[in-house]
Amino acid sequence: MSTNKPNKPKQVSWFNGPGGRIGIVVGQSGEHAYIGMALRHDEDADVEHILLYGAKFPLAAALLLPVSKSYPAPEK
Repeated sequence: MSTNKPNKPKQVSWFNGPGGRIGIVVGQSGEHAYIGMALRHDEDADVEHILLYGAKFPLAAALLLPVSKSYPAPEK
């Protein structure tokens, strides 16, 4: 399994799908969002896992989805 570039989450959108919850995560940087299944019982751990191993999802489409949770911008 390949990994994506390290990134921090900006927002996540959760949807109920067949077999569980599906998350679409927008990172603080990058040209893509990422989509994946919730595999753990911890939402933040699921978001980190999707950012690392999720499939690429069009960023423009992800930004149109309703936001389930927003994350603060990292301090510089």
